[in-house]
Amino acid sequence: MEEIARGVESNGLRSGFIAVVGRPNVGKSTLVNRLVGRKVSITSSRPQTTRSPIRGVRNGPGYQAIFVDTPGSQKPRDTLRARMQEQVLDSLSESDVILLLFDAMQASEGLGRGDRYVARLVAGSGTPSIVSINKTDLLPTRESALPIVDAVSELGEWADVFQISASNGTNVEPLMESVVELLPRGPRYFPEGMVTDYPESLILAEYVREKALNVLREEVPHAVAVEIEDVETKQNVTVVYAVIHVERATQRMIVLGKGGRTIKQIGTEARRDVERLLGTRIYLDLKVKVSQGWRSDRKFLERLGL
Repeated sequence: MEEIARGVESNGLRSGFIAVVGRPNVGKSTLVNRLVGRKVSITSSRPQTTRSPIRGVRNGPGYQAIFVDTPGSQKPRDTLRARMQEQVLDSLSESDVILLLFDAMQASEGLGRGDRYVARLVAGSGTPSIVSINKTDLLPTRESALPIVDAVSELGEWADVFQISASNGTNVEPLMESVVELLPRGPRYFPEGMVTDYPESLILAEYVREKALNVLREEVPHAVAVEIEDVETKQNVTVVYAVIHVERATQRMIVLGKGGRTIKQIGTEARRDVERLLGTRIYLDLKVKVSQGWRSDRKFLERLGL
């Protein structure tokens, strides 16, 4: 990486936007966080965690790489998912490089229609693209990945194909080197110390939603949206007023939990992340509100920044 960086510095800055795309739950957010070196995207074992593109910035000697964590590409079933898919397509058209992710465990059983659909979108974009087969650490042997490499290699003209583990960092730095080689000469889009341009209020909302995704069960997580109503500084504490929106009264009861235990757990876990983000003591004021049909309400989605 240092050798590449020295060559880059002598010829000017390389910079650009890298869209990270793939089906839901292939590890896009985990990879972006690993590449940036800090948590900029929330993660969960549940699919459809990312709902809007989140940009993470990595600065290095002679380059600035802006990674765009996109929602999982899928067939739209409601207004929310339709907007998510539009954002994926926009990110493809506006990027300088594309990172296409596959889940090694899923792909080991054969590539599905969803995998091929996303690959066609990427291959047809005309943008230099790198394939990453993620979660290879979960395969029984290293050789188990070879049929997957062959299968994905046939789906397009890729600049490179990597076997990686975003969770433990295997082959992530060689992947980064390949990304830098593909970046065009360009300006520094963001100040050197900046790691994301996502508004603070939306980051706070995402941190709360992440904890809700990890705590809740059944159909509730996909019906959850989080809105930050206000942030106040009072002496030595920052007060964050947040609303968890659900679609039905029964879901509200699940979020609250018996005696308020579930929402207390969500609040406690979210507060720790928010305190690390803001660097101050936090009081998190959480409420739960029924907002019927919010996933199909365009004005509501716009209010949430989706």
